Amino acid sequence: MRYKMVIAYDGSSFQGFQKQKNARTVEQSITDSLSIIHKKPVKITASGRTDRGVHALYQVCHFDSDLSITPNGLKRAINARLPKDIRVLELHEVSDHFHARFSATKKTYKYVITTEYNLFERNKETYIHYPLDVGLMKEAINKFIGTHDFKGFSAYVKKKPTVREIYEAKLETKDHYIIITFTGNGFLQYMVRRMIGVLIEIGRGKEDISIIDTIFTEKDNNICGKTASPEGLYLQYVYYEGDL
Repeated sequence: MRYKMVIAYDGSSFQGFQKQKNARTVEQSITDSLSIIHKKPVKITASGRTDRGVHALYQVCHFDSDLSITPNGLKRAINARLPKDIRVLELHEVSDHFHARFSATKKTYKYVITTEYNLFERNKETYIHYPLDVGLMKEAINKFIGTHDFKGFSAYVKKKPTVREIYEAKLETKDHYIIITFTGNGFLQYMVRRMIGVLIEIGRGKEDISIIDTIFTEKDNNICGKTASPEGLYLQYVYYEGDL
């Protein structure tokens, strides 16, 4: 039986999602739990990887199981063996054709900036102490909407396609928070954080809005400047056919 598993995690103490030698990762923690339950190694496939320190509100994985157990019973068994900074939110039986990565139609990432430092939330948001021109940032973010070659906004991997489509890009403010969301058909490594980094530099007055067009044209990630820190980034949702 194939299962679709929805998980959330606090990425603060993980070195990313993907398994790494001698490092604490989300994937390793989940496969350890599943392997104990199944009494044999179990592989999971995720909708995509998140980097060190990045959080997930709705990450999706799939795995195959030969256990005779209800989805709710298996969900409880997995959660009982997971560390406290990962939680299985949903577990459903799905068709063998379902693939957490290739069946996904789009994803939403959220980035949280705060202008008031909070010691206890420092790993959940990015604190910026200097003034930002939010109006200019709202104007600039619209340039990301549409189909573009995002090579200049990524950690380019040779031969990997770099054209992506951004369906929606929003910047909203509430109290001392600036919340930025991107929804697209896929995201390259560091792509969201580098887009955010450019928006912050524009908001500070360090770069002109035209820098976004220049990066698209030149496809040079050296122009991009500083990559935004991972603490404020969340994988908010992964969409599949039939989702609203």
